[in-house]
Amino acid sequence: MESPRRKVLYEIRHHASLPYVPRYPPLPQADGTDAKGGIQSLISIRGVSQLKEKWSKYWHPRKNNKPVSLFVSPRGELVAVTSGNHVTILRKDDDYRKPCGKFTSSISGSFTSGVWSENHDILGLVDDSETLFFIRANGEEISQVTKRNLKVSSSVLGLMEDDCDLQPSCLCSFSILTLDGLIHRVEISREPSASAFSKHTSNSVPALRKQFPNHVFCYDYHPDLSFLLIVSSAAGVSSISGSSCISLWRKCQNLGLELLSTTKFEGVYCETKDDQLAYPKILISPQGSHVASLDSSGCVHLFQLDKARLTLSCCPSEGSSDSLKPDKLLQSSKESLRNVVDFTWWSDHALAILKRSGNISIFDISRCVIVQEDATIYSMPIVERLRKFEGHIFVLESSMQEAKSTLAKVDRDPSELHHTSDRGMLWRLISFTEKTIPQMYKILVENCQYQEALDFADSHGLDRDEVFKSRWLNSEKGVNDVNIILSKIKDKAFVLSECLDSIGPTEDSMKALLAHGLYLTNHYVFSESEDQESQQLWEFRLARLRLLQFSERLDTYSGISMGRYSVQDYRKFRSIPVNQAAISLAESGRIGALNLLFKRHPYSLASFMLQILAAIPETVPVETYAHLLPGKSPPTSMAVREEDWVECEKMVRFINKLPKNGKNDSQIQTEPIVRRCLGYNWPSSEELAAWYKNRARDIDSSTGLLDNCICLIDIACRKGISELEQFREDLSHLHQIIYSDEIGGEICFSLSLVGWEHLADYEKFKIMLEGVSAETVVRRLHDKAIPFMQKRFLGINNRDEESFLVKWLKEMSAISNMDLCSKVIEEGCMDVNTVCFFKDEVEVVDCALQCLYLCKVTDKWNVMATMLSKLPKIHDTDGENIQKRLKLVEGHIEAGRLLEFYQVPKPINYFLEVHLDEKGVKQILRLMLSKFVRRQPGRSDNDWASMWRDLRQLQEKAFPFLDLEFVLTEFCRGLLKAGKFSLARNYLKGTGSVALPSEKAESLVINAAKEYFFSAPSLASEEIWRARECLNIFSSSRTVKAEADIIDAVTVRLPDLGVSLLPVQFKQVKDPMEIIKMAITGHPGAYLHVEELIEVAKLLGLNSSEDISSVEEAIAREAAVAGDLQLAFDLCLVLTKKGHGPIWDLGAAIARGPALEHMDISSRKQLLGFALGHCDDESISELLHAWKDLDLQGQCETLGMLSESDSLEFLKMDGVSCLRDLPQMLDGLGSDQQLDLDRVKDTLSCVAKDLPVDSCVDLESLLQGKWEASLIRCFTSSLVA
Repeated sequence: MESPRRKVLYEIRHHASLPYVPRYPPLPQADGTDAKGGIQSLISIRGVSQLKEKWSKYWHPRKNNKPVSLFVSPRGELVAVTSGNHVTILRKDDDYRKPCGKFTSSISGSFTSGVWSENHDILGLVDDSETLFFIRANGEEISQVTKRNLKVSSSVLGLMEDDCDLQPSCLCSFSILTLDGLIHRVEISREPSASAFSKHTSNSVPALRKQFPNHVFCYDYHPDLSFLLIVSSAAGVSSISGSSCISLWRKCQNLGLELLSTTKFEGVYCETKDDQLAYPKILISPQGSHVASLDSSGCVHLFQLDKARLTLSCCPSEGSSDSLKPDKLLQSSKESLRNVVDFTWWSDHALAILKRSGNISIFDISRCVIVQEDATIYSMPIVERLRKFEGHIFVLESSMQEAKSTLAKVDRDPSELHHTSDRGMLWRLISFTEKTIPQMYKILVENCQYQEALDFADSHGLDRDEVFKSRWLNSEKGVNDVNIILSKIKDKAFVLSECLDSIGPTEDSMKALLAHGLYLTNHYVFSESEDQESQQLWEFRLARLRLLQFSERLDTYSGISMGRYSVQDYRKFRSIPVNQAAISLAESGRIGALNLLFKRHPYSLASFMLQILAAIPETVPVETYAHLLPGKSPPTSMAVREEDWVECEKMVRFINKLPKNGKNDSQIQTEPIVRRCLGYNWPSSEELAAWYKNRARDIDSSTGLLDNCICLIDIACRKGISELEQFREDLSHLHQIIYSDEIGGEICFSLSLVGWEHLADYEKFKIMLEGVSAETVVRRLHDKAIPFMQKRFLGINNRDEESFLVKWLKEMSAISNMDLCSKVIEEGCMDVNTVCFFKDEVEVVDCALQCLYLCKVTDKWNVMATMLSKLPKIHDTDGENIQKRLKLVEGHIEAGRLLEFYQVPKPINYFLEVHLDEKGVKQILRLMLSKFVRRQPGRSDNDWASMWRDLRQLQEKAFPFLDLEFVLTEFCRGLLKAGKFSLARNYLKGTGSVALPSEKAESLVINAAKEYFFSAPSLASEEIWRARECLNIFSSSRTVKAEADIIDAVTVRLPDLGVSLLPVQFKQVKDPMEIIKMAITGHPGAYLHVEELIEVAKLLGLNSSEDISSVEEAIAREAAVAGDLQLAFDLCLVLTKKGHGPIWDLGAAIARGPALEHMDISSRKQLLGFALGHCDDESISELLHAWKDLDLQGQCETLGMLSESDSLEFLKMDGVSCLRDLPQMLDGLGSDQQLDLDRVKDTLSCVAKDLPVDSCVDLESLLQGKWEASLIRCFTSSLVA
């Protein structure tokens, strides 16, 4: 009995589709008649080659090949579609949708055979000119080999895939089958130019050529079995007659072929008939059990292949045993295998057949029935399969008519339309893949073929839920979808998740979705025992809570959006916590929506109420949301729904046991749950007060709208928050300041509420009085400042601390605003108890005194005096002290007036510590007198008398520490400077109770005279006369007379000596001796006036004997310079007698100089001896040598006088010759001469006692006859020393 028919399930996928209409490069012409250039173009070498090719095509015309072809790699990783000479390569990675490579051959025609080398991603092709092409997957051509370069002995039938048992090589290899039965291997390297060809090496080539058929129609090679099947014409029979032959060959290791079996069958294989239905084709089944061949008439012939016996035989339907099958089945199978245009193997026992009608069917050869037939009509299809996998085929559909119309649309030349079959095919690639029942069901569902999927599920007993789930997921999720589709789904977990996660397109659909979820979860009510309930039940209850929350949010959203429903807005609104939604509404200023949110979700928003209200823009008027502002107690009106059965204590206990993230899930925190868990958490009065303050600060800092701040705090106070009273008062003061026309604009712009709060009370008091004047200060104090001070300062009741007004008045005094201070003090003194500016009279007086001494100006003495006159009289215990202070201040004010009058102004506070700077006070008095003199020369005696009275008043009231004698001294100095000599004489003698000592008076006169004298611009100036007149005040005084002598010397005596010095030049000369020297050297012969020079020196103060000696020394030196040695000699002798040491060098020079009148040996020795006594260390040796010569000369003169020898020769003897002859001269000396010799010894001892002398020299030997050598040695040693 025949087994039941099993339907084949497969998936159809559509891949790339490509209309390829090439325009570049231009293709070669079909024949020589259309070629340009005529016969001359064939004369060149290239032309000869083309001529040979045309001759070959004439004798061997090309086969009529398929317009399009399909070449699939063994695993389907790559697919190549050829259309004419164009190749399109597709990859599996992108589902064959986009070409990964394209190739166009430079030779016109089409490709007849092709094989993929999947390990190397290289495609080998053979075209109808028997040229080989090797192409990479990206369309790049590796190599192109013509038949001539192959060097084969016969025509190329096509390419064969290499056997699977061959070891993979680094080189890609292809096998080529030629018409003589030989197989050639071609190896292709990765370099485009490298290719190697290996010829057949079999020794049985002649026998193979005899066995191999002459006319091959088609062939197929199975690389796993190494089987080659060839369909050819039977020997001696024409192929047109219908007798054909199929032969089975096996490929050997040496690339040779071995004939295994041959079978004849009836099949028409014709290549030249124009009306052929199909192209000849033969294929071995995937496992090698069957063979199928398609002839030109469209008939499929089936054969059985016995792999064990290596035989090939016709199937029963092809043989003579047809009677074994039922007639209907036999007839049906034959009809199924006729009118076939192409086929391939679906599996090892099934064929995929493309009928002439254009549809495709699956034919089971074991049962000879069609098990599956697709109703789709395909145009000019061809089919190929994946060799490595069964149940996977590719169908290439092409269209010739569409191609021609496309060529016409792109303006191709009409003469090219006859090439359309080769170059302009439109094609699309389709795949059929076998699927299992679950896979097919999934595909139907994914492709939204719901009715087919339902029928498929019913026929195969599958779960229909998958169809309804997919249909629901792809639906609009409207109300009907909920009722029709979602209600039919049995998976409750899925339905609940959809009710929770899905958002309906309309409000009604959303309500329906939530209602359906609530309906499902209504069956999971609580039982009496919680321990027996599963976790899934709790999950459903939590889901119900979420549904209730979403339902609440939907109602709230509908209210705040006023019926306008938006999927995105509602999704966002229900997904975020309600407090964040409230904050968003507050930030956008939607007060009405925010009010609704507070009413519907009061418990959830209670903890966040202040944060939400703070998010309302500060520019929004407070009146618009006054009803939302909190008071001390929570509101009573709420719009909360009734509790659901799930919102009970059991659910609360379960939620509290959840982890922290699950417990805080906002989607399960419905209002009843929050009320049970947290209650109504209303903020305390302190928190509310702090919030209101911060809100007011934010409004002021952001907008500066102080009115909004005041309105906010007023509302808070009306709602019972009494802690804000003082804050409201501060705001009121700030408001008065900001909107006051009297206060400066800069303060109004810069002052903020935060800054106002941070200010101390006194700073606020100061700002209230900012910009006041003397005319407005009293009114401002009464209106604003004094009430503020009474509340903030006087409430403290601290009498030891200064009041705000006292501090402010002191600051005003410090900036010298005395008019304002006087006005306030005057107002405060009218009635202390009524005005309330000050605490009492003592504070008023003390404040006024402090203000006076803080003032720094020097022109407000009248204002100060007026303010002082307004102060009240105090008669209590503090009155005595106050009166002393007032009296002191009066004196200071009077002293300040005097100083200002005399142009040395000082502030009143100067007098407080003036006793610490006595030196500075003295300088001020001197400056005052100096300005008095310079400001108006020639003042009268009355003016000076007034000046003296003012000085005495200053000393009495301001400078009591100064001695009155000092004041009189400075006053007299001023009189002298002013030239009031007669008036000065009277004051110098004393006035009243004060008189100056004579020494101090003389000193004043002398100093004044010096100032006059030294200021004289010339010797004839009037200032010199003033100096003399000034000195005449005390003409009898020696010191004054000495100063007068100096003036006389400079102005009279020195000009007579030729020296004219201005007084200022004389002042710059520190030593009067310099002036004497100037007089001595002033002109030639001036040194001769010795007595006059000495007298002038005495007038200049050089009165001591030493000073006179210095003058005589200067004269002597000038005389020596001038060559007057006699005067110099006389003065030197006088100075040596006076013992004036500095003259020693001049005396020594004169003593060693030429002879002068009245100058003898003794005078010379006197000068040299004086020089030896006062010279420096460097000159002593030289002077000793000169003294030796002079002394010896004197000794010789003495000896000459003793011997009474007066000859000229003896007198002319020098000291050396005298010493040489001295021994003979000493013989026979008497007693007197012996005494002289002893004196010489003593003299030499005195002279040389300190000199280093050689130890061999002694005076005894010197005086006893051995003296010559010893004396010379002694003096030589002394000279060396």
